[in-house]
Amino acid sequence: MKTPTAFHPASILCPVDFSELSDLALKYAAAGARVFDATLVVFHAARFELPAYFTSAQADALKRQRQDQQKQVKVFLRLHARKLLGQEAGRIHLRFGTADAHPVDATLAAARKSKAGLIVIGTHGRGGASRLWLGSVAENVVRQAEVPVFVVRQKQHDFINPSDPQSAPGLTNILCPVNFSEASRSALWHAASLARQFKARLITPCIIEPGDKLGIAEARRELAAWLDETATGECDAHIITKSGQAAERIVTLAEKMQADLVVMGAQRRSSLQTWFSGDTTESVLRHAPAPVLVVPH
Repeated sequence: MKTPTAFHPASILCPVDFSELSDLALKYAAAGARVFDATLVVFHAARFELPAYFTSAQADALKRQRQDQQKQVKVFLRLHARKLLGQEAGRIHLRFGTADAHPVDATLAAARKSKAGLIVIGTHGRGGASRLWLGSVAENVVRQAEVPVFVVRQKQHDFINPSDPQSAPGLTNILCPVNFSEASRSALWHAASLARQFKARLITPCIIEPGDKLGIAEARRELAAWLDETATGECDAHIITKSGQAAERIVTLAEKMQADLVVMGAQRRSSLQTWFSGDTTESVLRHAPAPVLVVPH
């Protein structure tokens, strides 16, 4: 596989639901559009289901009303985004889209249609039963997306100034855990590219869990070789090797190292597998103290 010279998306997709959290995601997306000189596609989707007991005439009338509402939604989407971003909206290339479809399916389809190189989305990241509903759209997008997904969560450290959309991103510390899978190799390439572009420190922890074949010393040597392959000579790279439970250690390191961004690799799997797997990437998504960029293999 050829190593990418730089992560530079030409198009960024940001699905919004007009919540406070999606407003924050939109501000991050706008900052990304400015940094990468990319087109920002602001997108809203909501699925409308006709009641089964409606007559054909009632269904037709309701469908016409729904079509009118969709036009109003697109107008509101434009006004909302421009008001939220202020003068920044005039400095970036904005496009807008809506869909009467399930948000997950619609977002994935919109990403393909717009040839997005990055999806920016918010998630509540809550635990328990509420998370299954509130975080389901973002988590399902992460599982199925073919491009990197930047996930913004509640109560996290932000590397932009949300009150000033025109301010420059302050990306100083990037944490990219490596477990020597192909997914983490792809994540490391993206993290190294961002570290070079933002002149940030790249922190690469490898967590040795019980049952792992590699020891601390072997993992450190292997990680050093991976860093050489990703041409990290132009950025300040640091290797950390520890033993323990991976997700817990990564979240703790992100807090301790004051990470502005966590970059994780993820394998694409079915929803059924993922709901019950409790894998490291999903756990970090729910608990990381900073935004997470999930890179698919």
